[in-house]
Amino acid sequence: MYQVIMLTNSVFNYRFIDYYITRFKLIKQELKIYNLPNDFSTVEELSQPVMIRAYQSPQPSLRNKSIIHWNMIDIILMGKKVIIDISNMPSLETGELMILSKGSCLISQALPENGLFKSIVIYFTNEFLADFLIKYKGLIKEEKNNPKVPFLKYKQNDFMATFIKSLQVMMQNKQTNTQEFKMIKAEEVLLYLAIQEPGKLQSLAVIARDNEDMVLRMAVESTIASQVTIEEIAFLCNTSISSFKRRFIKIYGMPPKKWIIQQKVHLAATLLKYPDERSGSVYEKVGYENHSSFSKAFKQQYGMTPNVYRQTNLDF
Repeated sequence: MYQVIMLTNSVFNYRFIDYYITRFKLIKQELKIYNLPNDFSTVEELSQPVMIRAYQSPQPSLRNKSIIHWNMIDIILMGKKVIIDISNMPSLETGELMILSKGSCLISQALPENGLFKSIVIYFTNEFLADFLIKYKGLIKEEKNNPKVPFLKYKQNDFMATFIKSLQVMMQNKQTNTQEFKMIKAEEVLLYLAIQEPGKLQSLAVIARDNEDMVLRMAVESTIASQVTIEEIAFLCNTSISSFKRRFIKIYGMPPKKWIIQQKVHLAATLLKYPDERSGSVYEKVGYENHSSFSKAFKQQYGMTPNVYRQTNLDF
């Protein structure tokens, strides 16, 4: 009788241990935190401003805990994704997309529909977002008391359906699945969303501006063609001139005066290629007070006067 009891206890103990080992493995897996997109990307991919990923799964995922290190656009093609964020608990379904800001911490779970979950994710850096905001500054209107939000949710429409098809074709072709095309597609979708709901996208733009480097870049690059001094740009960044110069060199790799002159002259050279532009008017358009200082800076950079450059490079 004693031996039977021992055997029974032994079987019970093994089952008990197996249960807790299995449970421990599941808990360990559930506690894993993913750093996106870093954990699933190569060093070369992480050096680029845009990444695009296609996801597909026939089974529900675990409740994945993720830290978002890049901004991302999550486009749901099939199925549903439940997202738990500290401020809300949104869900994404087929025909919807969401923009998540860099730095978001969330828990998500992918749920298949008719046996399949499919999505496309576009990752883009804060630098890429800042470039976009500077380039299309006029489209994104400032709104007072615009709340900061970690995510923006949109409905897909006919334009987005066509965009998704073109995105899939691009990804399937080696000749078009390049960084240049990825940047164009990321800019295309952001531009479309900015045109559709400019105030909505601006609430994400506020998040990008929280970064001090983003504030400096936007102040500098949006005033290149203006007669704004370095001291005035530093004021716009709410920083001292010495701190501004240190941060500027860290970002651009050279002193602000040298970099700004290079950009002004480069912009002038681009304008001088058009038949209706003249050096006598271009200097004002790139933020110079007089033609003499403009011509001197231009010759130092291009080795010729603006007039000679225009005759040599004129586009007819």
